[in-house]
Amino acid sequence: MKQTVIQAAKMGNEMIVFPELALSGYECDPDFTMHQQAAEPIPGLATEEMAKLAAEQDVYIIFGLPERDRENSKARYISSVVVGPEGILGVYRKIHLSAPPLFRESLCFTPGSELPVFETRYGTIGIQICYDFWIFPELTRILVLKGADLIINITASPSGPGKPYYLTTMTAARAAENGVYVASANLVGEELKSCFFGHSTIAGPAPPRRVKLYAEGGEDEEIVSATLNLELCRWWLTQSSWREARKADLILAELEKLKEDKASKQSS
Repeated sequence: MKQTVIQAAKMGNEMIVFPELALSGYECDPDFTMHQQAAEPIPGLATEEMAKLAAEQDVYIIFGLPERDRENSKARYISSVVVGPEGILGVYRKIHLSAPPLFRESLCFTPGSELPVFETRYGTIGIQICYDFWIFPELTRILVLKGADLIINITASPSGPGKPYYLTTMTAARAAENGVYVASANLVGEELKSCFFGHSTIAGPAPPRRVKLYAEGGEDEEIVSATLNLELCRWWLTQSSWREARKADLILAELEKLKEDKASKQSS
């Protein structure tokens, strides 16, 4: 990872992103010891080393790792840490954990409970991790409403029919519906039982187009990069009225009704 950061920085990249659980690998082993042993607190050895490198290279680095809770050593999170020239900016913990039989992460990790945004010298970024991004678009919308003009999705999406098309189109869809830049960084290669197909994608507005695919990787490990104009993105948001037109009160009221209906059904 450190070698890749140095290489990417030499290419002119100012924000460098690694996939979900890039530090350890994604798949839980049969007895769940891998992530127990690899998990570390934040700050910790890996985050401090990467923060030092970020300062040396004058870049921001976002990467996935298994995080051990400082207060509760039995709690582990699928986390994404943001480090930069300023040091460790913070961490995002995956909120929705995929369940068996297809995935085992809910058996060895604890879900997160916050949606932070992070201030960088270039702008405000929001972080999501895989399932949070692909299936729950309201989380992306909340981050944008909090001021994010760049969404980073770190993911470990396994191979399957049509998956490259799914990854690129969903990344573009999140960008188009919110008017911001979105980057999805996906694992590549084979682990225990799964293969990961890469196709990391960067998408966003390109006025007068609502969305453009700025870059797409292949199935092998590589640096996928693009030059993004965040000032243009911010201007583009001023040309859209969706935030003013959005019926927030109605949306919140309907969500509250759904919550009440669910509670009523459970109690009966």
